[in-house]
Amino acid sequence: MVKKYSITLCLILILLGVNSKEIFCQNDFSAGAFAGGGLISGNSFSQSSFSVSIFIESGFEIIPNVTPRLSFLYAEDFDAILPNTRDKYYPRLNGISLKGITTQYFEHKIFLEEGVGLLALNDRIFSDTNLWDYGTVLSVLIGLDFRNFNLKGIKLGLGTEYGLTFNNTLANYYSLHLQMQYAM
Repeated sequence: MVKKYSITLCLILILLGVNSKEIFCQNDFSAGAFAGGGLISGNSFSQSSFSVSIFIESGFEIIPNVTPRLSFLYAEDFDAILPNTRDKYYPRLNGISLKGITTQYFEHKIFLEEGVGLLALNDRIFSDTNLWDYGTVLSVLIGLDFRNFNLKGIKLGLGTEYGLTFNNTLANYYSLHLQMQYAM
């Protein structure tokens, strides 16, 4: 029952994000992804992992200079992508987060981006575990903005993200990653 409602909520949030340009009369909308490595854990010792994430961000400001970003995360043990591993099960975390993002610009197209928000993680660290944990996520990124004055184009950066949950298995992750974002 909870799974059905969480899928419905995700679909509604995606549709709102995709249609935010028409709903809120904003011209700013961006989508992006990151990939990197880090650590995952949940009632276990930390394990090295790779992580990938896709996100959408609306130009609609919730509070001044803070825009919402909806992200989907997948983090799995590095052994899953290494050759010659015979394990049948690889620990992983799946998650969704809704963050508030703020950005400060410096000289020569350099920017600093910070985010904080809510997080839901599906803990799959052990083969017999399939629990949803809820908590918070924090992120910091430094990058280069290749957009011109029309504010459409690509932003690249090096960032870190930390997700921490407060119930069930206390699942958490840490990621150091490269991020690409395209503003439409």
